[in-house]
Amino acid sequence: MQATDRGTERQVMREIELRAKWEEDKVTTVKRSGSVVVLLAAFVAMLLVAAPAHAQNVQVDLSSTSALCSGQQCFNVAGLFTTGTQFLGTNGMDDGNNCTPTAPYTNCPDAYSSNQLGLSSSTPPMLTPPSLNVPFTFGSVNTTNCGPSTSTSCTVDVVNFTTGGVVITLPAAQQNIYSTMIILGTAVNGSHSATITATYVGGATSVFPQTMSDWCSFGAGESNGVVTESIAVGRINRINSDGTLNGASCNLYAYTLPLNVSDELQSITLKDSDGSGAMFAMAITLKPPSYTVDGGVASPTSIGPGSTSTATVTVDPQPGYTGTVNLSCSITPTIVGDPVSAATPPTCSLSPTSVTVTTGETSPPATTLTFTAASPSKTMMIRRSNFFYALWVVPGIALTGVGFGSRHSRKKRLMGWLVLGLLLTGIITLPACVSYTHVGNVGTPPGQYTVSVTGVDENGLTQASNPTGTTNTVVVTVTQ
Repeated sequence: MQATDRGTERQVMREIELRAKWEEDKVTTVKRSGSVVVLLAAFVAMLLVAAPAHAQNVQVDLSSTSALCSGQQCFNVAGLFTTGTQFLGTNGMDDGNNCTPTAPYTNCPDAYSSNQLGLSSSTPPMLTPPSLNVPFTFGSVNTTNCGPSTSTSCTVDVVNFTTGGVVITLPAAQQNIYSTMIILGTAVNGSHSATITATYVGGATSVFPQTMSDWCSFGAGESNGVVTESIAVGRINRINSDGTLNGASCNLYAYTLPLNVSDELQSITLKDSDGSGAMFAMAITLKPPSYTVDGGVASPTSIGPGSTSTATVTVDPQPGYTGTVNLSCSITPTIVGDPVSAATPPTCSLSPTSVTVTTGETSPPATTLTFTAASPSKTMMIRRSNFFYALWVVPGIALTGVGFGSRHSRKKRLMGWLVLGLLLTGIITLPACVSYTHVGNVGTPPGQYTVSVTGVDENGLTQASNPTGTTNTVVVTVTQ
């Protein structure tokens, strides 16, 4: 009996020991799993930190929260309202009189309507003009009545150029290399002269004397002899200070200015050069370093139907650019066939269709362009039927001239037979001159074709203009 009790006791102790060992193994496994998760998370974070930052557009924050202008916000005037919002008693943007204000106000200035511009309802409001394909961030839109007629102050949301210059200093994190600066703005009360200066970290500057058009009269403003002004949003109505729209057809302009891609941008200065006080900026976007596409030279430059020609296309990054560029090609002129004699246009392809630029590239990435001319399909030739008509008509005309009446002289009859013989001789040799009609597909018609290669990177950044001596096109000649 005692032996049985001792056996049972040992068995119980053994089970307790096994249970404790199992619990210990489980804890160890959990700890190891946790360590693996931590290590994986650290590895992923390291990859993210080490990965190069791809090129993206940067919207300059001019709002009160940025304090980019000597520790203050850069906006200094109210000029952006929703349709229906009143701002009586303020100067607006042009201090005009396009409506009948209520007493005691005697003027009725104009401003931009956010509705007419097509701004988003997000905070902050955004706009991507299709003509530019670049996003812009605007200031807060006035959506409630403001000004002296109310107890509400109007929110400033536009930069009015000053004679001393509004200096916009970028945050340290945004002081990078950029290829282009685009400013959305306008002049009012006529065309006026401004000076826009880009100052770089090294102290160098790019100075742009800029002509700015009146918002309702586009004049293709220039800077340094180059047209830099374009219509970002066109054919819109301004808002009067009583909240109504006036009938004028006006615009918001884009000023596209090239920057030094070898230095980091530090600040932007907007200066009123003619003392008019009538020039305004609403948003600024900086485009990062871009790239150009060099099409190279076709080899061979001339090919026959059914043959191919190739060219090495390179993507040349500007200093500081990294990213993946998706490439495509197109051919001009286009070929259109007709039902009688159809033609097949040439084709182009790229391999690979995208290239990646990384930090420290020793040579520009490349792709192979292939141009293919189509071969003619099985065809047949049809001789024109007017030849058979000539076989009967022409001799008939000649015989009529011969005549068979008794009153004709022998001399005239001989002359008629001579003419008939000459005509018959011509008819016999006529088949050599008969034209034929080609029925079927002729393939790619002979001629010179231009292949254009374009690129857009993963963030929507388009290629820059090619430097002198290079082009993104390839020319191929198709022979018969």
